Amino acid sequence: MVTKIKKAPISAFVAIFTCAVLILGTSSVPGSIVWAQSTGIAPASVKTFTQINPPPCDFSDNFYTENGIVAGQGTGVNASVAGRFGTFRQTGPPATGSQVNWVADSTCSVNDPTRRNFRILATTGGYPDDQSGSPTEFISILAFLTRQSDDFTGVGNARTIQMVDIVSNFEAYAALKQIMPNGQFAGTPCGTMGDPTITPCFPVSSVATPSLRQDWRFATNRNAIDGSNNNNVQGTSIVNDSPFGYFCDDLLGMWIITYFWFLPTIHDNTTQCPSMIQALGNKEGLSLDGTPIIRTGDELNFLEGKVVGSNPIPGFSGQSPPNPGCMAEGQEDVGGADSPAAVWLVCPALLDPRNGAVAKDAFLDVVRRSNGNALDTGLLNNFSCLQNTGKFCNEAAPEN
Repeated sequence: MVTKIKKAPISAFVAIFTCAVLILGTSSVPGSIVWAQSTGIAPASVKTFTQINPPPCDFSDNFYTENGIVAGQGTGVNASVAGRFGTFRQTGPPATGSQVNWVADSTCSVNDPTRRNFRILATTGGYPDDQSGSPTEFISILAFLTRQSDDFTGVGNARTIQMVDIVSNFEAYAALKQIMPNGQFAGTPCGTMGDPTITPCFPVSSVATPSLRQDWRFATNRNAIDGSNNNNVQGTSIVNDSPFGYFCDDLLGMWIITYFWFLPTIHDNTTQCPSMIQALGNKEGLSLDGTPIIRTGDELNFLEGKVVGSNPIPGFSGQSPPNPGCMAEGQEDVGGADSPAAVWLVCPALLDPRNGAVAKDAFLDVVRRSNGNALDTGLLNNFSCLQNTGKFCNEAAPEN
């Protein structure tokens, strides 16, 4: 039996309360939160489901300001470089053809007074930042922020905590294409993250889906209780004195972007990298660049040369991480030196994407092959099931 979660509009109080409910639910009812491991399409004969979770809308200016984001006229989230849905980017990526990224909807503020009346249709798919690699994450990219001094108010919330400190605990992992138009491999990003000794570099000016080689990974699972946000919950020492949870404290659903890339060592047969890359590609499939899809944190960390709980690459169990490493990661300059490249995203994850949160007119934003097919069919199938049945593909049909 699958536990049903009825979601009220997310205010500051409700979000914190919901966090406690989710943590208890995930610990006591396996499978109630991490749902779909299968990619099967739900039966076409399912009955109409009860819509209890409203679809996503943009936040109001007042709610942005209350949570530490500048929202004055033409500044912060309202600056053109932010590309805020509801104000900018109604057409263009991720929308294609006749699609639009957002529509006016007067029910948004009725369902949740922290929202303004623009409903988001673009629904970006990805993986949770755990070891499952499940195609079950769906978020709404509302805006991009590029400079701390321009975009954050510097004022703490009711608990005197600034948003810039909260969001630093929650990473969205972006995988930009490294194959240049001429077919050459670029082994480092351009800008402040890049290694000046490596050429060529790949651009980091946009994280729009057409720029990605694979789908996103999001740290929605991080919370204070289990220590996954880097806070030491055992009390022996404080690794990071910021016991935050994504759905508890990050009320805007923001992320700091962690870019990750493959190094030139993947083509160096004097290293372990080529054989490891091939083995991981056989396991996880290949990105648009022909490099392996990275679905889990252990896969990335191991290929960076870090020790993880168990080696995630088939055929290398028990072996040490590669030295030199095969991959690297980094974040853009918070001072804006890489602008218009995004440092942060305002893109709240759907707390419970079932029972109406994925609307009938929403569309899926995922990495696609040149023929238009989704790179990961699991994301496509789960989106379709959520949109048409209100449940993930491996859940029972609606009961009403």
